[in-house]
Amino acid sequence: MIDFIDNYYTKSYFDSDSLDKERAKKKAFSTIMPIIMQEELTPMQSLCFRYKYENNKTQTEIASLLKLSQPTVSRHISTAKDKMNNQLGYCYIALSKAIDEYDRLSNQM
Repeated sequence: MIDFIDNYYTKSYFDSDSLDKERAKKKAFSTIMPIIMQEELTPMQSLCFRYKYENNKTQTEIASLLKLSQPTVSRHISTAKDKMNNQLGYCYIALSKAIDEYDRLSNQM
């Protein structure tokens, strides 16, 4: 399974497609990620996830900020990441199919 989260935040997870395809994928992910966070994660999972990936905090720093143990923070981040990756996997499949179909139709013209 592709780790969309680590790839999204740490490197380009896109194939060596054209720049337009990369932009479409990045836009789709950045559009759907806040929705997934709101609908699929608990408030604490979302908070820990955001601290780690959007604010580059360590688990120890997050634990200190939220007055939680480091293992609890780790569990929240791991669960959030699993949920996010699962939902983003569906998004990626749908987007890839749509791009392939667009390319197929464009080549027929």
